[in-house]
Parts: sequence; structure tokens; C-alpha cells
Amino acid sequence: MIYNEILTDIKPTSSQRDRIIKFSDNLMKIILDYANSLNLDVECKLVGSMAKKTSLKSKADIDIFMTFPLDYSEEKLKEYGLLLGEYCINEVGGKAEKRYASHPYMTGLIEEFEIDFVPCYRINDSSQLKSAVDRTILHTDYILSHMSDKQADEVLLLKKFMSSINTYGANYKVSGFSGYLCELLILEYDNFENTLKNASNWRIGQEIDLENYGTCKNFKDPLIAIDPTDKNRNVAAALTMQKFSEFIVASRNYLNNPSQDYFKDKLVKTTKEALMDEFKARNTTCFMLSFNVPPLPTDVIYPQVNKTTKSLEKISNSHNFNVLNKKYYITGDNRAHIILEYEISQLPNIKLHQGPLISDARNSENFMKKYPDCFVKDKKWAVLRKRPYTNAGKLIDDMLKKENMHMLKLGKNVKEELLKEYKLENIMDYLASVDEREYMEIYTFLHPNFLLNR
Repeated sequence: MIYNEILTDIKPTSSQRDRIIKFSDNLMKIILDYANSLNLDVECKLVGSMAKKTSLKSKADIDIFMTFPLDYSEEKLKEYGLLLGEYCINEVGGKAEKRYASHPYMTGLIEEFEIDFVPCYRINDSSQLKSAVDRTILHTDYILSHMSDKQADEVLLLKKFMSSINTYGANYKVSGFSGYLCELLILEYDNFENTLKNASNWRIGQEIDLENYGTCKNFKDPLIAIDPTDKNRNVAAALTMQKFSEFIVASRNYLNNPSQDYFKDKLVKTTKEALMDEFKARNTTCFMLSFNVPPLPTDVIYPQVNKTTKSLEKISNSHNFNVLNKKYYITGDNRAHIILEYEISQLPNIKLHQGPLISDARNSENFMKKYPDCFVKDKKWAVLRKRPYTNAGKLIDDMLKKENMHMLKLGKNVKEELLKEYKLENIMDYLASVDEREYMEIYTFLHPNFLLNR
């Protein structure tokens, strides 16, 4: 494999990087000059992948951290951080937007760049942490002092590979590998190919402890990567078992058949008619529930839609409508979609209800009083009862009524939107007018391994 050719496509050029560094230096100077005029004790630092030379060409976002002394109150840190960030953005004619992580920060759209201006405390080690973002500078300093330029290139290969198989990103939407975790993997295994060779043989509970802290035993995650700057933190905590397993499989696939296509986005080639044919061939019943969601950060809204999906699956199974498969996604128009596929969606009017043991005289008497038509079945009492629901679609529709929603676990924002409007359709009806931009989501529902091989 000619990795240099791939790096040409994914690595920022020297001139591109120099321009970004110069641009960032100018922004930091604006902040420092304004902070000095206000007599504030502030230092600025470029952090993240751009600072570490591990930023992909297509994702050249800029993270500028403004550090404050530990004796500043959290209220003052937030106040001054937002003030300085907004001032800087306005000074260069950008568009400012307040966002939230562990505390609020400013994001600016300046020229073609998206820049985060994040206030944090000036700390020397993890024992001084006051908020989660404080450790970011520690991470940047650690990587800069331990990683060679050659290894930084290997990180780029790993990030691009993971992006193409949809395992890159520690946000809730992906629940995969963070950029920092990719960097630690390269420090552990030295290069991209060796990382994949080792990953091919990973076991659940795989341990990476670069500083030999010996704290892996404190965690029970699929992958345990101890933060070199904090012995009590697992950098891979956000990684789900699903994405852990997908990366292992994709690594094996790549090593068996290396291809440059693993460093490119894989596109779906299908049609509406082909998708319909596949659903018909499965001979299951599939529903699509669609509803609006507010334009909230992915780490806020995705957990709510996931919670809703799991709750609908649980109540379906409790009524004997066994869910074979499920998926949720959110489209660019802030519309959530939940697919529920049922082995059986229509049931008989009656069901067998088991009672107490015949030998349990007291409970037998109570059961016979409650159900006069009960009968002996082997060693227990039993009765045939009418089902509350014989159709899965009717069950879902009823559960989404205001008076029944208490039986579901719904996020606050999702509940509000479902009360306003939703649409429940058979998948065939939905596909009749589906936007082709959703083909990938629906195709990967039918073919979950689609992105894992080339």
C-alpha cells in the first residue's frame, strides 16, 4: 500500500497549515490585547488536532483555549471566556454562537474556519481539574512531547480509515474512537498498519496503559486506554461494544485485502425499488416512525432519540411483538426516524396467562376468584386472556398518545415534539416517497456490515 499517496489527499499542505497557524496566532493576539486592557490574567493556547499535526485536511477546525488562574470563580471564568471569545469573533467580522460543553463557550465562523474559543483553568496536572475541558491542554502537551512527525502522519491514516468505516468520533452519534484515542493507539503500536494488526486480535477488555499506571483493573469497558495525564480516566469510555467490534472486523478485512478504497467514503448504489424488494423478501413487518426534533447538539438530542427507540422496543417485546431489528437516525432537516422491524406484528385475540402452582393453596384460591374460567395446566393454574393489543402498529400509536406516554421513557425534547406531530408508516409506504439522501441509512439497516469492507 502506497501510504504517501493517501497522505497527499488527507494531510494539510505546509502552506495550508502555516496559514492556519498564522491565522490562529492573530486571533490569540486579539484576545490577549483585549484581556490586558481589562486587566485580566489570561493565556491563550492552540490545542487539539491542529496543534498536534493530526488534523485531517477536510476537518481543519481550530480550538483556542483561554486559560484562567485557579482562583477565578467558575462564574467569572464563564463570563470572561464568553466576553473574550465574542469580542475576537466580532473584531474579525465572524459570526458568533454560544455553545455548551461542561460549561459555555463561543464558536465563531470566520472565513472558511469554525473556531472554538473555550475558557478553562490553568492547571499543571489532573489533580487540579475543575472541569472536563481543563485536561485538553494536558493532552495536547503530552502528544506534542511524545509523538514524532512520522507518527502524526500514521494518526491521519488511522483517523481516515476509521472515518470511512464510521467508527471515528466519540460523540454520541457515533460512539466511536476519539482523536486523542487514535493518537494513543499510534503511540502504543507505532504505526497505522501495526495498529490494525494488533486490533485484529483484541479481546474484550483490551488494555493500553502507556505510563504503566496499573489502573486498568478499575474499568470494565470493551477497550481500556488509560489517559497518560490522568491514571483514573479511561480515554475509551465512550467507545461502545458495537464500534469496538466493527473496528476489529474492518481491520481484519483491510489486512486480508488492502485497498485505497478504505480511505474513501463508500457510497451506496441502490434504488427505491431495490430497497422495497429487499424488505419484501424479508417477509417481516417494518414500521418507520418520523418526528421533528429541535436543533440541539448531537450529544443532547441523539441520546433522547436512542432512549425512545429502546423504550418502543421494550414495550413491543412486553406485548409479545418481538422486535427483530431497530435503528434510528436524524436527517439534516432535523427530522428523527426510528425503524422497528417485527418478526410478528399481528397476534391472536387471546393469550395463555400462567398462574400459581396448584400446590400453593392460598394463591390458588385468589387466582380462581380473579379468573373463574381458569384451568389446571400441568402443575400450575392457567387462563386464556384477551390481549390488550393484537397489532404492533396500533400498540405504538396508542403508546404515543398523551395519556399513555408515561409508559414510555422519552427524552424531554422528544416528548414535546411527539405531542405536536409524528408519522407512523409501514416501511413500504415510507419508501414510496423517501428522499434519496436517506438511502445510506436505510441500506445500512438492511446491510449493517456495508461500510466494514471494500
